[in-house]
Amino acid sequence: MTVDIADRPELAPELRLVPHAFRRTFGRPAEGVWYVPGVLNLLGGAVKVHAKWGAIVAGELRDDGVLELVSVNRPAERAVLPSDDVPAWARGVRARGGATLMCSVDLPHGSGLSAREALDAAVGLALGEIGRTDPDPLDLPGQRLLVVDTRIRREEPQEHRPHTPGTNDLGAELTAYHRAQNPDPEQDAVVEAALKAGARGASLLIDPPGRPAVALVDADLVPAVKKAITKAVEVPPRYLTIVPGPFKAAASR
Repeated sequence: MTVDIADRPELAPELRLVPHAFRRTFGRPAEGVWYVPGVLNLLGGAVKVHAKWGAIVAGELRDDGVLELVSVNRPAERAVLPSDDVPAWARGVRARGGATLMCSVDLPHGSGLSAREALDAAVGLALGEIGRTDPDPLDLPGQRLLVVDTRIRREEPQEHRPHTPGTNDLGAELTAYHRAQNPDPEQDAVVEAALKAGARGASLLIDPPGRPAVALVDADLVPAVKKAITKAVEVPPRYLTIVPGPFKAAASR
């Protein structure tokens, strides 16, 4: 007897939650569940770091060429593609097959961990169309990547300016990359406060519509850097502290 994914105790609770939501919504079990970690794009994407917060998709394939997306986070919003009436959270998905998918994203768009990229890849895994390349692990003993979601959201595009790394010092390169861009004032304030508090380097992150930033910080300095940043900005930020690790895409069926 096949056990519904939502009822399999060996799976992590978050991997069972989304299939359970699918079953509750559609009245039948999901065929599979797919997880893709979020991506911290440093230096405009030249260096990618995976984090455990990401996207989970559960669903079933269909053969009518229609992609139906439902969000656990926004259950009232349903997208049927192709369609001109697509909610913002689903606009990044480009699908060539058909499926009914229940989507869950751990963090809001613009928080710094490229939620759209994770959702795109999770949908791609579900459709069997695309895979995901795992980045090479970073060797950062005793250091942390402090992601700062300024909670600022703006519709104006923030464009990436070309930057060629000149050293192997990630901290120095983050700061150099930031200087080469056109940051918003809130991102500048975060970077300057982090550097003054002892961060090895810091830069804006381009993750529209947000205006996040990131700092490379020695582990023991993380509390002090957080305190300095919070003092330097008007809106209290949301913080994520990342220890680079081998978070990988996964599927269960």
